[in-house]
Amino acid sequence: MTNYYQILGILPDAHQYEVRQAFREKAKCLHPDVNSDGKAHEDFKKINEAYQVLCNQEKRKIYDLRLRNGVLSQKVYYRPGKVKYRAKGDKYAYYDTKTDANPGFEKIEKYFDLTLFLTLVFAGCFALIYGLYRLWYEPVEEINPYPGILMGLIFTVLMIFLWKNRKKLSEDN
Repeated sequence: MTNYYQILGILPDAHQYEVRQAFREKAKCLHPDVNSDGKAHEDFKKINEAYQVLCNQEKRKIYDLRLRNGVLSQKVYYRPGKVKYRAKGDKYAYYDTKTDANPGFEKIEKYFDLTLFLTLVFAGCFALIYGLYRLWYEPVEEINPYPGILMGLIFTVLMIFLWKNRKKLSEDN
């Protein structure tokens, strides 16, 4: 992994002002308009890349973590507290997946799914019961209750079937 601090010739604890000053000094010498050497163009690209990373606070924190811990290509997710791996003093940590970084979201998602399922089953059962009530106790001549009963029955059975087979259906996707 390339060390951007060495490319710019600064210390890892350098402030933004020092990063900017080091970049400007190197850019004056290596800019393609000033220096016609072919290698100068490549060096200018390197110092520009180093400056783009080190001048942005978020990019710099992630770069520092990767530089210290050797995490080259994985994404870094932030979550304070207990983590899989964290260097001493770091608030950024390495996780395998985004779900590992945000385990609370999975609980919220499960409760939301359960609430939505129970609401829809209640709606289906209510339609079924209301249709049967209209059929036996208060029939109205202009309204046919059979489609409501059929829809309530199909909707309720379909929701229960989908809920029971949700794991199998999610594995297929």
